[in-house]
Amino acid sequence: MVKRTIEKLVGGAVLLLSAAAGLMAEHIESKQAPLFVVERSTNANVVHYDANIASNGELDPRQPISAYWVMAAVDGHREELTALEKSRAYGFTVEPSRESNAYRLRLVAQKQRDISIVREGEAVRAEAVIGGHRAVLKKMYVNTHKVLAVPTVKYIELFGIDVATGETVSEKVLP
Repeated sequence: MVKRTIEKLVGGAVLLLSAAAGLMAEHIESKQAPLFVVERSTNANVVHYDANIASNGELDPRQPISAYWVMAAVDGHREELTALEKSRAYGFTVEPSRESNAYRLRLVAQKQRDISIVREGEAVRAEAVIGGHRAVLKKMYVNTHKVLAVPTVKYIELFGIDVATGETVSEKVLP
């Protein structure tokens, strides 16, 4: 009886370790490709948006996009967004696009502006209309001020590269 119980425990532990190893291998095989960043006037911390590439080279359909902080004002470490940040400022929705291996991203703070996440060959990029030009989105800059201790957006600037001409484009958006 004791021997059978030990065999079950050992067997369960081996099964659990095998499953964990499989998840780790899947995570190791996937990689991230930088898309764009959001900088703010308040400090040097930056939100990064990355495409998650599955081991088969396609955008990961389970979670095609990740967003996280790089705490440059502190020591440069990475932090996940909080639930409040996801719901109010830096969160997003993502859904498959009509084109294959492409997604439509909408930021919580910029719901009226679609961002297309496109994979062509080895390249992944975020495309948006910036100043009337179809462009590769590189950066957003959010200028804020405090009203009764609550940060309020004064304006957002979008920066990118025109897809057709390769020229730098920008646009200032008022809330």
